[in-house]
Amino acid sequence: MSERRWCFMDLVTDKTTGRLRESAISSIAGKSTLTWAVIYTTLHTGLTEWLVFAYGAIVIGHESISRVLNQRQQTLEHNQEKKS
Repeated sequence: MSERRWCFMDLVTDKTTGRLRESAISSIAGKSTLTWAVIYTTLHTGLTEWLVFAYGAIVIGHESISRVLNQRQQTLEHNQEKKS
């Protein structure tokens, strides 16, 4: 039995339904734009520690907040299933 191979659509589709997730698409687009802006700024003005700090804080902060919100949503769904 062959194992399912990874593809790029796995980044933006829901694992259970197979439908596109707009939040994942916008998150990837935003992070790509931020990365491009940091690279552009670095090439034209130079890399500073504040730029690295800001970039890291934004990316890590976004991931942390999205994980907390996803966990809360899963908890709410789990509690609703118990009540039913």
